[in-house]
Amino acid sequence: MVSYKQLITFVWQFVRKQKGVFLTIFLLDAFAWPLDSLMFPYILHLVVDIFTRFEADRAAAWGALQGPIWAAIGLMVYVEIASRTMGFLMAKAIPKLEADIRMAMFDHIQHHSPRYFNERFAGSLANKMTDMTSQVDLIIQQLFWPVLPSISACFLGAGFFWFVNPIFTWVFLVWAVLHFYVCLKFARPADMYEHRHGEARSSLLGKIVDSFTNNFAVNLFYRFRYEKNRTASFQKVEEETNRQAKTFVEKMRCYLSLVYFIGGFLGINGLLLYFWVHGIITTGQVVQVFATMVSLATVLWNLSSSLPLLFQSFGIVKQAYSLMLDPEDILDEPGAKDLEISSGQIVFDNVSFHYGERKLFQNKHVQIRGGEKIGLVGFTGAGKSTFINLILRFFPLEEGKILIDGQDISAVKLETLRKQIALIPQDPVLFHRTLRENICYGKPEAEDGEILRASKLAHCDEFIGRIPGGYDAKVGERGTKLSGGEKQRIAIARAILMDAPLLILDEATSALDSVTERYIQDSLEKLMKNRTTIVIAHRLSTLSRMDRILVFDQGKIVEEGSSDFLINENGLYAHMWKMQVGGFLPDGPVS
Repeated sequence: MVSYKQLITFVWQFVRKQKGVFLTIFLLDAFAWPLDSLMFPYILHLVVDIFTRFEADRAAAWGALQGPIWAAIGLMVYVEIASRTMGFLMAKAIPKLEADIRMAMFDHIQHHSPRYFNERFAGSLANKMTDMTSQVDLIIQQLFWPVLPSISACFLGAGFFWFVNPIFTWVFLVWAVLHFYVCLKFARPADMYEHRHGEARSSLLGKIVDSFTNNFAVNLFYRFRYEKNRTASFQKVEEETNRQAKTFVEKMRCYLSLVYFIGGFLGINGLLLYFWVHGIITTGQVVQVFATMVSLATVLWNLSSSLPLLFQSFGIVKQAYSLMLDPEDILDEPGAKDLEISSGQIVFDNVSFHYGERKLFQNKHVQIRGGEKIGLVGFTGAGKSTFINLILRFFPLEEGKILIDGQDISAVKLETLRKQIALIPQDPVLFHRTLRENICYGKPEAEDGEILRASKLAHCDEFIGRIPGGYDAKVGERGTKLSGGEKQRIAIARAILMDAPLLILDEATSALDSVTERYIQDSLEKLMKNRTTIVIAHRLSTLSRMDRILVFDQGKIVEEGSSDFLINENGLYAHMWKMQVGGFLPDGPVS
């Protein structure tokens, strides 16, 4: 579980960037409101005593009243200037603090491998980022009002009581200590309840976003009631944890009310009446002590009302901060060098890798010559996608190493590795941005002429021309405004524009019609020329021009050679070739 020390250390690194501003806010905050709350009772004490003294000759009281009046005016001006100054400084400091925290979390989260995101809801991650910034803002707001002013007011109030009669100070201190003791006693359990509620709320939001993201499937199968009932089960957990947290806070307030009744109402008011009856204090002092007691009671009660919100904010922030404890799993090693590619040779040297409990590769050794075109075939789950994911360093190796032109890819800068590999995936990922931005994502500095040339080679310029807005049109979330074939052509244009020395095609033409595929195959042939190319395909006829085909079966390469050679060998590849219907492989062996 996240500790307060970890959380404070994290937030402090952003606060100290503006420490001068926050220090000024603290000094203004610590004295402005407490003086406003405690000086006016003292001024009122002076005024009442003046009224009492000049009861017989009220006209003569004006001279004595001028001092308290000017003190009251000066106090009001000071408090107003201090409050407005503090407000403007907060308006400057808080947005920057939120922005710094948000970007730090975004940068940390995105430096995780695809496996990390596959195991988590994107909506939940985004919700925790939002929780962190919004709740840190609330914590700071609550610290500056009313926590710090309340503590300052208690010390000043004890001093004011002392000058009237030290007994009032001791009674107040006992009352205040008991008040803070109750608050602190309830702090840890309240934090725990709010942490549970925060987790339940993030989980609920993740389920809601998951349902919205897959709305097409919900509509297709008409599963609206099922989704509602499924979400309702998570909503029930969120509701229960929320109820527990709020009920616990109300229990705390019951104890605080009892402390106030005994210490404030009975203790101080009882002494006040006793001292006045026996002539120990003046009527003005009665007014001052009573008004001060009311102000301090308000201060302490506001503090106790704010503390649950503070506990809630801390609980939510701790739950959100847990993301920052997830170690980044795709960082460069210290001293990592740039990857320099000459021929593009790829070597798997005794590579072992498990995906969960499943063993995919064990002491695998593969060598791909520079400029060689390699095809990967095998039934679903044979290890083809894992093979290319390891080259891209999406997953860390357990044993062995992968070399590109003799350089261990785990020891090179990841950015230089990824910039030299163009991948055309089976399911292209598009951003809800313009077509232009999506095409040049791998080469943001590309000029319009380069983008147009790549688009024409990928045969997507023709459909882009029919879209209102053309290259500046947005494609919708995950490219929903485009068909599967159109998205795949955008991905091909992106790879052509990137012009990387290593090329990976993962079912790159599977979503295309046969006519468009024939045109694009010509472009891909040109793209593969003089490049090390790895092609995954279920349509085995597309691999006929490969220099070599690797046949995967349960993580092992059981055959390799050209397509004609493997057919004549009458092994697994030949078996798959015969099984093809319409040019595609089934998901697994057919008996």
